[in-house]
Amino acid sequence: MSHWSIGIDITDIKRFREYPLSRHSRFYDRVFNEYEFRYCTDHSDPYPHFAGIFAAKEAVFKAVGKFFPLSLFQISIHHDEKGRPTVWLEKNDKIPQLENKSQKNFENLVVQVSITHSSALAMAWALAFLKTSQNDTLEGLDRLKGELQREICNEFVEHRCTS
Repeated sequence: MSHWSIGIDITDIKRFREYPLSRHSRFYDRVFNEYEFRYCTDHSDPYPHFAGIFAAKEAVFKAVGKFFPLSLFQISIHHDEKGRPTVWLEKNDKIPQLENKSQKNFENLVVQVSITHSSALAMAWALAFLKTSQNDTLEGLDRLKGELQREICNEFVEHRCTS
């Protein structure tokens, strides 16, 4: 099994506009935590941000799901001091307890996320990987970069050959 995984999601912003906050507060309360809700509603048009955070949660769910059983409720999208999205994974009682080995791996899990949106669509991708030591995060990212470049090249070669 490789030590990395990618998740991607695209969400139609119109879906969120069709569920306005004023009439569907229960939906928003169930899907978004307090931080995410406040972040989105601090913008004059919150719906692209709701769609972006939703897409990010889905992308993280897909990437991390290769390693651990998670629910969307355990995934929280925050922002650092420069406004970049960051992933917080929360442990809770709603999922089965992890074995000792899995618990250690969970603590070594690194997740990166990127979110973008146009006027109509929000998209996010997530990269999850397991660190094998405290100092190999950058080394691991360099290895992943090489692996991803090879995978992308292979995909394009296969696509050109079958077109």
